[in-house]
Amino acid sequence: MAQNDRFKVVNNENNKPGAAPEIAILWHRISKVLGAALVIAVLVAVMILLNRDYQNTTYSDYDIIKKSVRQDSENSKYLAYNGHVLKYSRDGAEAFDETDTVLWNVTYEMQEPKVATCKDYVALGDERGTELIVIDSADNLNRIQTKMPILNFCVSKQGVVAAVLEDSGFTWIKLYDNKGTELASVRSSMSESGYPMDISLSESGYLLAIAYVRVEGEKLKSSVAFYNFGDVGANENDHYMSGYDFDDTIIPRVHFLNDSTAFALGDNRLLFFEGDQKPEKIREYVFDKHVEAVYYGDDRVALVYRMTGDDQNTVDVYNLSGEVVLTKRFDLEYNDIIVESDKLIIYNDTRCLMYNMKGKIKFDGFFDDPTLLCAPTKDARKFVLINRETAQLIRMTK
Repeated sequence: MAQNDRFKVVNNENNKPGAAPEIAILWHRISKVLGAALVIAVLVAVMILLNRDYQNTTYSDYDIIKKSVRQDSENSKYLAYNGHVLKYSRDGAEAFDETDTVLWNVTYEMQEPKVATCKDYVALGDERGTELIVIDSADNLNRIQTKMPILNFCVSKQGVVAAVLEDSGFTWIKLYDNKGTELASVRSSMSESGYPMDISLSESGYLLAIAYVRVEGEKLKSSVAFYNFGDVGANENDHYMSGYDFDDTIIPRVHFLNDSTAFALGDNRLLFFEGDQKPEKIREYVFDKHVEAVYYGDDRVALVYRMTGDDQNTVDVYNLSGEVVLTKRFDLEYNDIIVESDKLIIYNDTRCLMYNMKGKIKFDGFFDDPTLLCAPTKDARKFVLINRETAQLIRMTK
């Protein structure tokens, strides 16, 4: 009896009041976690299937969802801007969405207007003018007076602007916030660092890349330099973080693809750099062929070149690591190329070629009307087609 009583006491201890509810609560929590994990797994599987379906889908035509009549001047220019369309000319600029609804507009007087974009922000300036206009998609506008002639400029997704300004015997690269307050500056000359051929800001606006060219003796030399205007670069001389020199080449283009990856294009080489504080060179290609053009998106770079004696063009597409992910030959005399993570679009005013990143043709067809711009939207199957008279929202069809 004593042993049985003791046994019963131990057994009762395991089942004392509150034990069963705690186990039930535990199982309930586990069930919720498992249920959430199952839902996530199902969603991921659906997304994979949808992406696979999209990648394998080929299109034969398109439907016009909406067509709007426009009256644009002959000197108007267009570019795709953060899923929208930007139109600019000598007397003003406007942005409109896929339904032709105006997001913002601004008037000005410029002889040779230039534009730079990054995500929501647009910067506009006149070549050798002294004013920069900075505007975002919410129609917040500021005007920056530079006091010195503007040679080049770029903008970050935070609205920070970097401008190359001409001074007597020198050039200045000055940084401004989106209100026009000067944040920092870098001075250069041909006898020191060289002449700045191009500049680019990282998305955050903390990192600045500059491509210089200079003459040493009878040779041309180029360099790519990186400056950090955040906390890490505050203790460095002139905020200089890293740089690379190159002999017998001119590097006219440098560009940040995101906050930590940049590329530079020279007349005989392509370079990739990586690092969110002190960028370092991760890959370099040297060419024996002439690069005709470069195009880029958020995570892809496309180089177009034509081999000697070849009537066809070739495009190489690189990822953020500088690896070639697609090589494609095509016979279209193109006006523009769109390169994104999942597609490559090559088009002129009448014909369009669309490939996935495996090189499979997704569309080879003709536009109904002459087209100046084919702008992607946030829907992968929809595009905006622009000419002087109309704006068309189209959807690709099988």
